Amino acid sequence: MLDSNNGTLAGEDSYKSIADVRDDLQLMLEKPKTFLYDQDMGKLSVTGLQFRDTVFGRNAELFTIKEAYRRSISGDGELVLISGPSGSGKSLLASEFGRSVSAGGGIVLSGKFDQLKQGKPFSALASAFDIYCGNLMKESCPSSYVKVLASNVMASLGGEAYHLAKIIPNLGVILGPDVFDISHDQVCDHPQERLEHLLCQFVEVISSSSGAPVTLFLDDLQWADSASIAAVNQLLFTADFSTSSSSSLKGRKQIFFYGCCREGAIDKKHPVWKVFLRAKLLGVKYTNVKLGYFEEEMLNTMVSETLRLSPRLTRSLSSVIYHKTKGNPLFVSQLMLSLSKEGLLRPSLSRRRWEWDKEKIQSQKLPDDVAMFITESIQALSADVKSATCVLSCFGASADITVIKTLDGALNKNLVDNLDVAVREGLLDKADDKYRFSHDRIQEAAYNMMEILDRCHFHFFYGMTLAPADGETDDSLLLIAANQLNLAGPEAVQDKSQNAVVANLNLRAGKKAMEMSDFVAAYFYFDNGISFLRKKHWEEYYALSLELFDLAAKCALTNGDTVSLQLLYEQVLTYCRTFEDKLNVMYFSTCALAFSSRLPESIEKGLDILSKLGIELRGDESSMEACVQETKSLLSVYTDNDILNTRRMTDPIMIIAMKFLGKMELGMTQIMPKSVARVTQRIIQLSLLHGMSPVSPIGFVHLGSYIAKFGDISGGYHYVKLARSLLDKVGSRESAGEVICIGTQVVAYVEPVQAALEYHDDGYAAAMAYGDVIQAAVNSILKCTMSSIAGVNLQTTQEKCTKAIKFMEDKKLVIFMTQLQYIQHSVFKLIGTDEEPKYVSEGQNILATNNSVKTTYYFQKTYISFIFRSYEGTKENIGKYVACIGNTWANLFFHHSFHAFYIGLISFWLARKSGDGNQWIERGKLSKLALKKWAESSSWTFENKWYLLEAEESFCNNNYDTAKTYYDKAISSAKDHKFINEEALACELAAYFYLELGQKDKAVELFLLAHEKYHEWGAFGKCTSLLKVVSFNLSSSIGTGLTNTDTDSMGQKTASSSSTYIGTGLTNTNTDIRGQETASSIRTGLTNTDIMGQETAAPNLEDDILSFLDDALQR
Repeated sequence: MLDSNNGTLAGEDSYKSIADVRDDLQLMLEKPKTFLYDQDMGKLSVTGLQFRDTVFGRNAELFTIKEAYRRSISGDGELVLISGPSGSGKSLLASEFGRSVSAGGGIVLSGKFDQLKQGKPFSALASAFDIYCGNLMKESCPSSYVKVLASNVMASLGGEAYHLAKIIPNLGVILGPDVFDISHDQVCDHPQERLEHLLCQFVEVISSSSGAPVTLFLDDLQWADSASIAAVNQLLFTADFSTSSSSSLKGRKQIFFYGCCREGAIDKKHPVWKVFLRAKLLGVKYTNVKLGYFEEEMLNTMVSETLRLSPRLTRSLSSVIYHKTKGNPLFVSQLMLSLSKEGLLRPSLSRRRWEWDKEKIQSQKLPDDVAMFITESIQALSADVKSATCVLSCFGASADITVIKTLDGALNKNLVDNLDVAVREGLLDKADDKYRFSHDRIQEAAYNMMEILDRCHFHFFYGMTLAPADGETDDSLLLIAANQLNLAGPEAVQDKSQNAVVANLNLRAGKKAMEMSDFVAAYFYFDNGISFLRKKHWEEYYALSLELFDLAAKCALTNGDTVSLQLLYEQVLTYCRTFEDKLNVMYFSTCALAFSSRLPESIEKGLDILSKLGIELRGDESSMEACVQETKSLLSVYTDNDILNTRRMTDPIMIIAMKFLGKMELGMTQIMPKSVARVTQRIIQLSLLHGMSPVSPIGFVHLGSYIAKFGDISGGYHYVKLARSLLDKVGSRESAGEVICIGTQVVAYVEPVQAALEYHDDGYAAAMAYGDVIQAAVNSILKCTMSSIAGVNLQTTQEKCTKAIKFMEDKKLVIFMTQLQYIQHSVFKLIGTDEEPKYVSEGQNILATNNSVKTTYYFQKTYISFIFRSYEGTKENIGKYVACIGNTWANLFFHHSFHAFYIGLISFWLARKSGDGNQWIERGKLSKLALKKWAESSSWTFENKWYLLEAEESFCNNNYDTAKTYYDKAISSAKDHKFINEEALACELAAYFYLELGQKDKAVELFLLAHEKYHEWGAFGKCTSLLKVVSFNLSSSIGTGLTNTDTDSMGQKTASSSSTYIGTGLTNTNTDIRGQETASSIRTGLTNTDIMGQETAAPNLEDDILSFLDDALQR
């Protein structure tokens, strides 16, 4: 224990106090491997100093991250960002935390962004998943789990797994070669959204298959690309519409995110900023773990444990190192390695410990900056090793050994052996068939050692050397070669013939990126390919130029880059030789107009283009019904098998014409509903004449919808089913989202609506699988609407609305979002919360210009006014609603039946209360006949509604016995068919009927039952309002001297000219009304739940009403 030198006690190293002895003994007990056991000094004298992946002085920060992780997987949701200056140990701390997660059974997906690999699609994110899949195939992972994962991936993603396997090669190995043989389609309007959706599903599969939480770590976020960060946003925050769990985004998926970035490298313009901004907006906690440089005492701990010597012995060395490095951990480690190489820090075999020359170390002149120190360290290497290190630096933070070996022969240098020397020097790591720089600052130092012009020439030479010839399938080399050439730039080209070669290589790379669903990277390649073309390229390389411009325009549209799209569009229109060659960019331009809310202009442009293709849609004045009948006649000579077995369309002009028609169908349905049937007819005509295309099912499903709207539900249902079958025959499911969406609305008129509404989950998933956010949004809004109609618990419906609105907000689908917010407002009113939707500033303009939105708005106001028994509000808004309904969507939607039902109920109510009874009765009869007709196709869904309208009409006509019968039928049918909302409504309306007849006991019984069912539905606001309405009406019915009044939606009294409803029929005695045999024995025994899920006292209708009546009788 007493250090001695040749038997003599050494002054500086000997113990000065018993406290030093105590401290050393304590260290030996706590860390015997470090401070008690001898080191192999013989081995160290050969290898030199070795640094382990040990985290020093970051215990508090590590604890903070672990606590954030614990909270996150418990459901609270939290993100962590580790920031600090370069060399402060961010990645080391992140790795230490990752090891602790893995040791605890969690799954860690780890990726790293690279400044020089921006052209590789989803490089960091894809590599994180790829490394995970690669580890699964190692012997340590049970093969049974791999099989389960593969099975679950295919069950969840189906053929869409292909698109993930293209960017995650090891997933393709797990799934097997068949995944690349599954029918799939590259055509996709929103591939970025498709890939984001698939990655979300993959994370769900990983978590559910393993039963473990998933952690995603991304290093060097300062180099992150926007496409990858958009995908991270989806993984962390977006609640899939089809998810049935709580609406809270916190804890929706078992996924925890943490990342590292350089201090000050992320500003408000950086894509990563959006992740943390969104976390703040959603109330998800964000923790920033800031690392700094070491204080001198902590640096001594690092030196002490590295040299495995007592801190008292290393303090003098640490002091010198601290003053030279300012405590930068990277600088410290690099300096100590340098000292070891120079022999100033060396193992002593005689003393069995490390020793050093303090004075010589102190006298060394070192640069103040770690980058300069590293540069000098590289400069000190042999010329060959230095050159090999510079070659590697041109490929970013790492490169595959296969790439290095490919360059070996071309450069006539032994790169592998020289890089192995750099590994031994501590500058590089070698693992998993890769050379990787030990730190990004080392790569930067090596890269910056080369002159800028030299770097350009090197990049160009490496790119041309690695470029695979046409027909070769080495995708990895293709992207690496293209990236090297693009880093070089057109100025590096010396032989003019190489311009077209590089442009073509970028074309191939861009197509590959499109296959990987990264259209941002694809545009990068196409744009670079165009930049390599020479001035007369349209003359010399017409086909190459046209394809580059076409695909670049497609990517610009997909990425929302309308400025670039317009520039490309103008070039193509100027230089293309034929009209047909211009069609692709014209289609993209038309789509861009529609996406930017310039729908009328988009439609006019589409009509012009179709006209030039011989497809004339203008000038036909025939009615929509006549056009539908013509189309039915056209199809009457074909059987379903004939249609399903029609050949596929191959004419490229007709294929693009069909795409125009498909876009016209959706647009004209919204703003030109009377003309859209002609578009449907042309889609079907061209499909029968030229073959089926991916657009063909759209024509058939819309035809079915129109037929159903004209009254032939079974005929429309037939074509809907045919359209669904066609999806599997046309070689693509790109239109599946729209087909399922429109078809489900017809299906709901045939099958029980509670079952049919779940089909919209399939529609949403199908739309997102092809990145079709428009149809995903329409599926979501229609499911929310149907849920509110079908009697789904209102809290569940409200959660679905919140998810869907958030999705639409993210995708900037303002019109759909505004429309759904009006429905959400009604749900809030029914629940009884004061919460209001967060309307966007454009809402009023949309309401003024979009008839579909206006119709929804006025119907919801009419509906809520009626539900809360506001006569004046109902009468005012129904007139505005009726004025809107003449020019809405041409399709049949399920909410049309909901509207008809309530317009009928309102009409009969207004007929009884207003002086213009006949007009309202006639309108009510029309609604009743519509519901009766629909009940023939689905008694489950419409029977109770028809019965209630029959009851209300009989009430108006004073046919009281008939009314009683139909009220009973309506209540019973609603109960049998699971419409709890309409069971409550039927009970309430029947109660008003019996109240009018003077049968107070029966009325009270039905009011209490209505209250119970409203409460069970979750309509607590309606429960409160019902108590106020009934209390007043019953009080006025027993002669309290109050005048009969209406109540508005808030339960406030309004004047009414009607007489009191009934006399009491009771003598004025002291008899307590609780002694009467009434429905007073009915007890709901329920409690309310407020918006935060807390239990509150439920309004007890029975006690409040009977107490009120008791007091009135005593008076």
